[in-house]
Amino acid sequence: MAKTIAKAKWIENVQTIADNARGHSVVLDLGTAKGGDNTGPSALELAIMSLADCAVTIFADVCKQSNVELSKMEVIAEADKPDDSPRLTGVNLKVKVTAKAREQKLNAVWRRTEANCPVVSIFKDNIPISVEFEATAE
Repeated sequence: MAKTIAKAKWIENVQTIADNARGHSVVLDLGTAKGGDNTGPSALELAIMSLADCAVTIFADVCKQSNVELSKMEVIAEADKPDDSPRLTGVNLKVKVTAKAREQKLNAVWRRTEANCPVVSIFKDNIPISVEFEATAE
């Protein structure tokens, strides 16, 4: 089974650099209101950004496979998170598509997108997470 690997390394305060083991990295940080320096998105914001991006990427790929000429697409992911909780209570995706195809065909492409988008499945399904914790006292 192929593995997708991500690594995050603490830099300072609440700032980290995360990379994907393919040479790409992103700085993550909290906003100033949460004690960070606002040098990048938070991990939660990056997760929501990834959800929107995955929907666009998989939709474009399904369009290509289905011979649908995609002209324009935008996905806005709006996540609900109560101020007093670390958990999201819901996410609404607003999908706007312009393409040379009937609406019925585009709806079918979207259904295939939802069924095949790995980030959508992360948000919708319970995926087990195992943790190997190692601590060193100084």
